[in-house]
Amino acid sequence: MSLPEFDVFKAADTEFQTAVLETLFEKSNSLINLTLKDERFMNTVENSYFEFIEGVRGKLVQLCEAQGQQAPSEESRRSDLSDIIAAHPKLGEPKQGLSVHSQNEQRNLGSGDTLEVQQALKHLNEVYEQRYPGLRFVVFVNGRSRPEIIRVMEERVNSGNSWLEEAGLACNEMCDIANDRVRKYVQ
Repeated sequence: MSLPEFDVFKAADTEFQTAVLETLFEKSNSLINLTLKDERFMNTVENSYFEFIEGVRGKLVQLCEAQGQQAPSEESRRSDLSDIIAAHPKLGEPKQGLSVHSQNEQRNLGSGDTLEVQQALKHLNEVYEQRYPGLRFVVFVNGRSRPEIIRVMEERVNSGNSWLEEAGLACNEMCDIANDRVRKYVQ
């Protein structure tokens, strides 16, 4: 799917907007509810996809950091964040499990993987998901090699981050990926 002009996206019905959102991110009902179905949110992003994505970033980071009486319960926040973050595929996942966008973004990663690299990725995904139940390791690959990504995974697994801190990192990475997807569509 190519991206329509932003004003066309803004004026479209929710079904059309959802297809565009799934082009920028991955399919997530929680993300749809927090953005497209939130009239106040949609009224704050007026000019561009980049502004929209930064609005999404702000909303997700706010969800990770929410405190006080007005904040949703931690259980509700974790549920929404899990739905949004786990929509992203695991690094090294077989191609049939990837969206077209993720296939393109990970294509440089899989070429010529040794068995050792494949096993390291599988193991790190498992360790990450045990440490942060309900989350998926998300990183903006941006042309980096498997060994570089493995180092990033090891750092994050051993970081000591809380679940919500790690969710915040994943949300920022997702938004970086979405911004990159927009750049590719407008070139």
